[in-house]
Amino acid sequence: MGEPLVSVLLPTHNRPAWLAEAVASVLAGEFTDLELLVSNNGNPEHTRELARAVPDPRVRWLEQDPSTGMLENFRAALGEAKGRYVAVLHDDDRWAPNFLAALVPPLRHRPDAVLSFADHFLIDAAGRVNQVATERNSRRWGRTALAEGYHQPFPELAARQSVAVTGCVFRRDAVAASALSPGVGPCYDVWLCYLLACTGGAAHYRPERLLYLRWHAGSDTASRDLAGPRSAIECHGQMLGDHRMRAYAGVLRQRLARDHLSAGATLLRDGARRTAREHLVASSRMRPSWKATAGLAASWLAPTAVLNRI
Repeated sequence: MGEPLVSVLLPTHNRPAWLAEAVASVLAGEFTDLELLVSNNGNPEHTRELARAVPDPRVRWLEQDPSTGMLENFRAALGEAKGRYVAVLHDDDRWAPNFLAALVPPLRHRPDAVLSFADHFLIDAAGRVNQVATERNSRRWGRTALAEGYHQPFPELAARQSVAVTGCVFRRDAVAASALSPGVGPCYDVWLCYLLACTGGAAHYRPERLLYLRWHAGSDTASRDLAGPRSAIECHGQMLGDHRMRAYAGVLRQRLARDHLSAGATLLRDGARRTAREHLVASSRMRPSWKATAGLAASWLAPTAVLNRI
């Protein structure tokens, strides 16, 4: 048996029920020329139990040290990939049956294509589609008005964050795992799209919802962890300094203003008033907003008990 055409990376951390659903969505898909690398940095028994229930030879089960972070877990899986193309699925999401069947052919058709992606649904913790939030999300990230087909070059897609990492397939030799430095942290998806855009290659967009992205209290987009905003500030700051992204400086400044606002709010909740102020001032300078102004006022005047509820 030769090397698989596609390596599917599935980093996981203590979500055994959703992990089983994610694994099933890959293995039951229409596209079969693949390997699935499940890389676990959580409870080892979660994946061992699932491995016993899913004796599929296409699956490789990788165990990482529990102290391994999100980025390191992803990089470990990427370093093990053997396929010509790579797709990523998070353990709380799932794919439509034709996900790979739809996104791999555009990469095979054009050697200069480095990325193929689609739109996605937003689902709740129980797996129910939120249609209103889905439509709003597609508009927010610029996919509603995006033309079907190839886009080259595609720095705008990187600046606007139009590509969800779990909603795409990319060429493995277009980006090295070493290029994902520790500073990018949980925002490795933003940085990955930026690195692919920097190759000058093409990205293909299919305006079909092929991914079910789960929104829940523990998801990165919904959590109040400071790591997310800090890594976003690192990524967007470096992108803003890149001359290739100059045409999208306004978009990136908006992103940075939002990142600093998120960091400021998180720090206020933690009682770190002085550091919070630094981020809120940075946010105001990039894009004045009532939220940043209110946050600054709260950093001086609000009692600690009030800050905890921000």
